[in-house]
Amino acid sequence: MGLKNNYFSFRLNSLSSEDRDYLAEREIETIQILEEICDESFISSGKKVADIGCGDRFLETAFSKKDMVYEGFDIMDLDIEVEKIDRQDDFYDLVICYALIEHLKSPSNLVSEALRVLRPGGAFLVQTPNWHYSSKIFYDDYTHLHPYTPLSLGNLLSAEGFNRVHKFPNLRCKPKYFYTNRFAFFIANILPFRGGGSSLIPSILKGRSKGMILVAIK
Repeated sequence: MGLKNNYFSFRLNSLSSEDRDYLAEREIETIQILEEICDESFISSGKKVADIGCGDRFLETAFSKKDMVYEGFDIMDLDIEVEKIDRQDDFYDLVICYALIEHLKSPSNLVSEALRVLRPGGAFLVQTPNWHYSSKIFYDDYTHLHPYTPLSLGNLLSAEGFNRVHKFPNLRCKPKYFYTNRFAFFIANILPFRGGGSSLIPSILKGRSKGMILVAIK
């Protein structure tokens, strides 16, 4: 576990606290867009969220501003490939897992544990590269083990017992059309600019993504 421990401990150390706060706020705004598209409620006061693979817990403050109860678990706290989350069944309203599942040899325990600790109607948000668009660079990250497509990951979540699965490109704070049109993954991949950059570039042209985010409802 030493190699991965070091990798995940330092994966965000290049970001300033200001950058972290900005990115965290955008994550929450994006989840709110997705919950509206899915006609679900993920973000509201009093709800409980588990962040599996939380890194330095940079989302904690943003969730706290929404009066949500945040708990983060990372490799130092939990080996999610084999261990159970130390919480009772039906405990959380939201479980998020960003940039983790592709690092696991087997996703079975992660998915089954997410399902177990979610209340009925709760949501599991999984973010990972989309193999259709990341195949040429996926293994450039030496800790990547398991690639997924929207179909394969969606089938996995359904097979483990989730009732409904919604599939979106891994974009941030875009108009709904970017998430819902039939060419959404292709458009996300061909946006001309990545995030950040000059303020002179319209935000609608920024944020190119080769990833996906799936929303699975228990």
